[in-house]
Amino acid sequence: MKKLLLSLCMILALTACKDENQQTAQATTKSVVKIGASFPLTGNMASIGNAAHKALTAAINDANSNPDNKYHYELTIENDQMDPKAINNIANKFLFSDKVNVIVSYFSVANRIVAPLAAKHKIINFMFGFGDDSLLSIYNFQNFLTVEAENAAVIDFLKSKNVSNVDLIYQNIGAADEFLKPLLPLLDAENIAYTIHRFNKEERDFSTLIFKIKNSPSQAVFIYAFEPEADILTKELKQQKVDKIVAYNDGLPMTTNYALYEGYYNVGSILTPAIYQKAWGLEGQNAAYATYLYDSGKIIVDAFENAPTANKIPTSDEVAEYLLSRTKYQGITGKYTLDSKGQFHSKGQTSIVKNEQMVVYEE
Repeated sequence: MKKLLLSLCMILALTACKDENQQTAQATTKSVVKIGASFPLTGNMASIGNAAHKALTAAINDANSNPDNKYHYELTIENDQMDPKAINNIANKFLFSDKVNVIVSYFSVANRIVAPLAAKHKIINFMFGFGDDSLLSIYNFQNFLTVEAENAAVIDFLKSKNVSNVDLIYQNIGAADEFLKPLLPLLDAENIAYTIHRFNKEERDFSTLIFKIKNSPSQAVFIYAFEPEADILTKELKQQKVDKIVAYNDGLPMTTNYALYEGYYNVGSILTPAIYQKAWGLEGQNAAYATYLYDSGKIIVDAFENAPTANKIPTSDEVAEYLLSRTKYQGITGKYTLDSKGQFHSKGQTSIVKNEQMVVYEE
């Protein structure tokens, strides 16, 4: 019996090795498209970096599991910690050492460093952040909810809650100003009164601010802030029993403490559906913005597979031309349109924390 079991194990092992070797051989017979991506995998933003990593990896794994695809996709992930020096070094590594066909850069700090390099060296660059100042060439593409779409979602949310007066709390960071300035005329147009409150990064005592809010005539509090300040501010709001509608502009998905935000809203980016969170290994974790990475991975693969070319692999010009010619794309949660600058457009969404989980808000 032991000999029989040993023989069976050897047969299974040899079969597994044969299958693996066949898959490797199949991959090596295909031309390889190299994709380099960097995310903050450690530090304060590690939770969203991890989600981005897993979602993009899932999209590339899906592509490589399709035997009908012409190319094999090789994904290299680096940890940039959202540090400008590290981002620059990684981007140059991708360009000159790894010789990638595509660079994926994450958030505005990285985008502003990588976009000029991609434009100069004619490499397709997919970005995730705000503003069109990084769309420098036909090689730069950005897939993230635009400021206009975010602010439209904010106005729709406030109107749905019959809010006529709102306290706006904004952290003193550049991204906050990008949202706040165009939001104000939209509030004026809807006759929604507002009071603006600003606070500095690394601020830890919000007692004076919360006293003002608690005694203001507003029906709602709208917050643009990130960890750890957002958590500290929220904790004090609850401790002081501020009985108003509380909503956040995309800061909430970056937290890892959903219990703290129970009953509060997030207005902005699309929530990753639970079925995908489970498939990507993000169940019960922070899955902020992951849909944009997954959809973009699919879009990148589609472009290389279908761009007309006489070359071994489509050139950056051929890929860019194909992407811009399509203009309309379908993602896992909705539709995208692509404008001539390379900006993908989609609609915002409102979520709410229920039972310590973020779910899509339905009135």
